[in-house]
Amino acid sequence: MTPRAVYDAMVFYQWAALPTDRQHGTVKALYEGKIRLCLSPKLLEEIRDLLSRPNIRAQSSNLTDERIASVLEAAGQHADWFPSVREVFTLTSHPDDDHIFNLAIESKASFLITWENRILRLQAEQTDEGKKLRELAPGLRILSPSEFAQELKLR
Repeated sequence: MTPRAVYDAMVFYQWAALPTDRQHGTVKALYEGKIRLCLSPKLLEEIRDLLSRPNIRAQSSNLTDERIASVLEAAGQHADWFPSVREVFTLTSHPDDDHIFNLAIESKASFLITWENRILRLQAEQTDEGKKLRELAPGLRILSPSEFAQELKLR
């Protein structure tokens, strides 16, 4: 079975902002079939919200309506859809991220890919939240896109 991954919204931003000939290894892995994305209504809503913000769009000339639609269509083609995700985990310091943790748990994802340090730290933290996440998702690894790209090179 192809491993599953949850990409946070900023990974989608990177995907949409970079020219197609400079795609990151996280995106190439999808097209090569090395990984399957996990998507939910809440994550898709967050991605659309992020990519529609004027200040975000101003950062890259590639962030056109057409480019965003193309990225979302490609994501859907390389994703397993989870229309309903149970809420079993919360990060009390930043509950806005709960939906990606819960998607990773629900989907039994192997990877959660993010640039966010507060999320990356959970991989090794011995806090109650870090322990609970590892208990709920024992096979989940939290990696940065760069770390994930290196991991994928080994596959």
